[in-house]
Amino acid sequence: MGFFLSAPIVFLANTVYLPFVISLVIGVPSVILYSFEVVIIITKWKDYNSSFFQLFIARAILNILNFIFFFVQRFGKVGLFTNIYLQLPSWVLATTFFFGYYCIHGENIATTLQLLDRLSSILWPFTYEKAWNRLLPFAILLIFILPLARTIQIFSYDLYARLQADNQTITIAIRNIETLDINPAEDAAYSCVIFMFICLIINIATLFVYKTKVQSQTTKIASNGLQKAIEKRLILYAFWTFVGQLLISISTTLIYISVMIAIAGYTLLSYDENQNFYLVK
Repeated sequence: MGFFLSAPIVFLANTVYLPFVISLVIGVPSVILYSFEVVIIITKWKDYNSSFFQLFIARAILNILNFIFFFVQRFGKVGLFTNIYLQLPSWVLATTFFFGYYCIHGENIATTLQLLDRLSSILWPFTYEKAWNRLLPFAILLIFILPLARTIQIFSYDLYARLQADNQTITIAIRNIETLDINPAEDAAYSCVIFMFICLIINIATLFVYKTKVQSQTTKIASNGLQKAIEKRLILYAFWTFVGQLLISISTTLIYISVMIAIAGYTLLSYDENQNFYLVK
């Protein structure tokens, strides 16, 4: 009775540093950039009072919160503040758990809506803003309320700080997680992967619409160099959005795999001629 995983996946799923490093690589520059941009938008609100930038602020808030609460969890994983973690009550641990997963879902929705806003600005340049102003309250509700459907249950879970075999590092665990209807790690992994592909499709559609509609209409007005510069920015934005979401998807998937390994109690048995490890109970 068991399932099959390759050795690299097993190693990555159990390493304590990879998610930490991914968060540093993506999170630190992202939070700094978001903070500066939010300050600029707020201080020059008359120039940036549009649906796109309001969605951007919503996304920035979630990104910063996610970064903060992610590190609250990862500190214990790498052996920092162990004694403090062991004394924290369940509701405090639940709060850090909740915001970590809540922000992931909210960010995915906010990113998708931002990309749809940009796509609509190319498709309907004269009417899109009026439509988005009407839809904005609903969009904000989607971003901040919809994630609660899969995360608010975390406050009813019995969380505790589990000391590892090295007597130094800890993990925040849920008692009897195998009996729960909703697995937060599983939801986050699926959400990141699904929205990664949705956003990729929207970015490709945006580039396609720009090339087929906008360029053909502005050939006589705009210079060829300007068109190429805009197209280049669209391509770079699509590329870096995909890379960022891909890294986050890898991180959340590895966390989910490590959780499932811990729940099922799998151990490494042996490997075959292809260096593939079999996990059995």
